[in-house]
This record gives sequence, C-alpha cells and structure tokens, in this order.
Amino acid sequence: MTIKYIATTKEWIDKVNGNSYFSTRIEDIKKDVMYILPFQYGYGTQSEYETSQLLRKIDPIVVWGNIKHIKIDRCLKREVTQHGTGTSDSYLPNLECYYQD
Repeated sequence: MTIKYIATTKEWIDKVNGNSYFSTRIEDIKKDVMYILPFQYGYGTQSEYETSQLLRKIDPIVVWGNIKHIKIDRCLKREVTQHGTGTSDSYLPNLECYYQD
C-alpha cells in the first residue's frame, strides 16, 4: 500500500475528570495540503476513526493502508489545543476541519 496521508495526533488526558482529548493534523502528501481536526473529546482509537471519516469525505477511495497514524500522548492541554487550531477563514464547516496549504 502507498502512504497518501500522514495523520499526527496529540492527546491530553484531563486527570481531574478522567477524560481524554485530541487534535490531529493530516498531511496530504500528493496535494501538499494539511487538514486539521480541532481539539475534541475522544479516547483510544477515536482520533484514527475521525481521521478516516474525514478522509473518506475528501477521497472516497482511501483505505486504511493509505494513512500513517502517529500518536503523541501525554501532551499538555495547550499543546493539543494549539495543534488543532487553524485560522477562522480556513475553517471548512462542511468537513468540520481547518484547511491549510
């Protein structure tokens, strides 16, 4: 399988309430663009699921083997929030993500 996308996820765990949150940046290698999933609740493989759901909207023939997932855990909340932030004019409401070229 050929890698078409690299998805880098940062995760933060709220130890007080026991919840985990993530944000993900997905690099489209061929188009040289980035899609950014904002800070959101999720644990385990939720970030991988959300990544694949977004990519299926963009590229209907994408398969699991086309995505390289990298997960960085034990991040600070501000790191995860910043990782999932784009500019307001680059937000794509129909995809619920940011777009960066």
